[in-house]
Amino acid sequence: MSRKKKKRSIAYRDVELNIMPFIDVFSMLNTFLLFTAVFVTIGITEVQIPFITNAPPPKEQKSNRFLNINIDVSKEKIEVVRVWSAPPADEMKWEFTNDKDGVLKMHQRLVSLRREDPDTDKVTVFCEDDVIFKEFSKILDGVKLRFEGDPMFTTKAAAEVKDKKAAEESTIFLYPKIVIGSVIL
Repeated sequence: MSRKKKKRSIAYRDVELNIMPFIDVFSMLNTFLLFTAVFVTIGITEVQIPFITNAPPPKEQKSNRFLNINIDVSKEKIEVVRVWSAPPADEMKWEFTNDKDGVLKMHQRLVSLRREDPDTDKVTVFCEDDVIFKEFSKILDGVKLRFEGDPMFTTKAAAEVKDKKAAEESTIFLYPKIVIGSVIL
């Protein structure tokens, strides 16, 4: 018997692969990957290991003690507060009236404070909300500007560098840096 080889014809059908479940799975994996990547961080911690030495301890350097001058302005009075940043604080307060004579006396007090510590070139001014701007600007002029006959002050850092701008400022300003602070209640 002869065997006839039957040819099997394989009919290729258009096979559609449903990839929607794979897309759903990968989108969920992608979401979890992004969420977990936020919480995984590399942290580096520097550890100072103490060591023993026979060397003498270093000499104490100049302390970072500086003078804070705060001015509180209200409608009736001007209060100047001088306090050191490091102990002993040695806080002192002066009150002046909020008029032309009071501003002049306040300016004279600020000149004496600048003589006490010539490196202080910053004053913080706090103002109440009922103070008229015209009066406040006169007080700012009394704080910032040099009056006739006032000495000139330059900071040690500016003198060491021979800063021309600081030299010019010392001819015009008593305190070149004014910070206007606010109190929010």
